[in-house]
Amino acid sequence: MKKILFLLFASAFTLLAGNTNDVDSVLARLTDKVKDLKTFTADFRQLDKDPLFMDESEHKGKLSFLRQANGNTTNCFLRFDYLEPEKSVTILAPNGVLIYTEDMTEPQFSPSRDVNRADMVFSTFVSPKALKRHYDVSIAKSENGRISFKLAPRSAFAKEFFSEAEVDFSEKTGLPERLRQIKLNGQDITIHFSSPAFNVSLPTNYFDASCFKKAK
Repeated sequence: MKKILFLLFASAFTLLAGNTNDVDSVLARLTDKVKDLKTFTADFRQLDKDPLFMDESEHKGKLSFLRQANGNTTNCFLRFDYLEPEKSVTILAPNGVLIYTEDMTEPQFSPSRDVNRADMVFSTFVSPKALKRHYDVSIAKSENGRISFKLAPRSAFAKEFFSEAEVDFSEKTGLPERLRQIKLNGQDITIHFSSPAFNVSLPTNYFDASCFKKAK
């Protein structure tokens, strides 16, 4: 499946004030902006290009995020509700991926074989400085309130899936506005995020299989 596999106030200073080459400092400032974020939602538009089959497709939908305290640990969840052209749901959890389409009697769960998968995905949304665990990160440019990074896979897990990646963060919110990933087979996936809403109320079972149970 092609689908798989972003704060609260404006600063008077840009993220790049001072040393524009200090990647660690910029990533730390972005992370600080989202450190207290519990939930958020955003619209997304995903563009897929597959050079092998000369195929291009576009999907639109809604992204939802939850950060949940669990004892001494914190769990993060992402839910992609694909609304166009066909409806489906993909939920990324620390222990795996849940996929549901309207023609399924129950959702399909694929357990994660490596905790690095979740860490790599969630770092883009809630801890940008953690990107350096998986990528060599360099600043590409900063303009129009957006800072762009080039990501070269460095961890064994990232190298297994991607040849290169890019991510653009909003300087105001600390959340991603564009994520591009090029897979080893040449498949090019770009996701644009817009209209974010912060610390919104979400259903208690929104990120687990019980939310898909159909009324009898």
